[in-house]
Amino acid sequence: MSDRMRFSDEIKAFEKEFPYQRLTVHGAAFRYILAGKPGAPAVVLLNGGMNCSEMWYRYVGELSKDFRVLIFDYPREIETAPETADAVSELMEHLGIDRAIVAGASFGGFMAQLIAKRHPEKVAGLGLFSTAALTENTIRNGRKKYLLYPIILWYMKHCNYEKLKPKIIAGSMKQAENESEDDRRFLREMFEYLFSDYPKEKDIHITGMMVGLMKTEPCRKEDFSFLNGNVTMLLPEKDFFSPYEQRELLDTFSGARVAYVKNGHFATVLECEKYCAAIRNLCV
Repeated sequence: MSDRMRFSDEIKAFEKEFPYQRLTVHGAAFRYILAGKPGAPAVVLLNGGMNCSEMWYRYVGELSKDFRVLIFDYPREIETAPETADAVSELMEHLGIDRAIVAGASFGGFMAQLIAKRHPEKVAGLGLFSTAALTENTIRNGRKKYLLYPIILWYMKHCNYEKLKPKIIAGSMKQAENESEDDRRFLREMFEYLFSDYPKEKDIHITGMMVGLMKTEPCRKEDFSFLNGNVTMLLPEKDFFSPYEQRELLDTFSGARVAYVKNGHFATVLECEKYCAAIRNLCV
């Protein structure tokens, strides 16, 4: 998309208009942005595997016209995904959000399912983007998929992380190999900007959460019956998650509205307009 500004320019302008705030909840320090008019329907957006809420910057500007929009980083003081789901529920309470559309991409899709399962009174609708289910089958397969992650965690704790960063960026860019030249350029600039001061401890924390997620109690279709089908999915045609994992997700949320996108795993970043439209179609 040749009309894009540089990510660094866009994010600096965004943070000037929507400055981050901090709040301690559940014994953890949340770095968050709450935008939009008080009293408007709420949307909570959940980060993917980098745990950078900056991924949602364009969504905040667009959705805050009509919604109360909350983004945040998962706090490092909380080590597991289920505990983090509980802390997010408490954060919503502290910020006066009774119920919200909860939407997540990739790892954030797992978090959205956990929040809905553990705190159904907080969730009016679900947006699941480029993600998989948390069923017994996918958790079992995930244990195989993430088999080497404990070794990776050990290495991350003992390596020169600054030297590792270019390899992480290169690995991330492999997920974008089918994107357009302009989109790849934008994504590379985004990764380079975010990793410029990305601390080792943050990567260790989110990687540990992903490993721990494979030990969590599985979700069942019945856990989400309270939503009455108020679920929307946008799934890449070619994704990090396999067609089998996508089918498990479709079976878990059989009444969901489903659409497929041409972009790959980073479509959530590249195609904000499509995803905002999907969020708007959910009932609060």
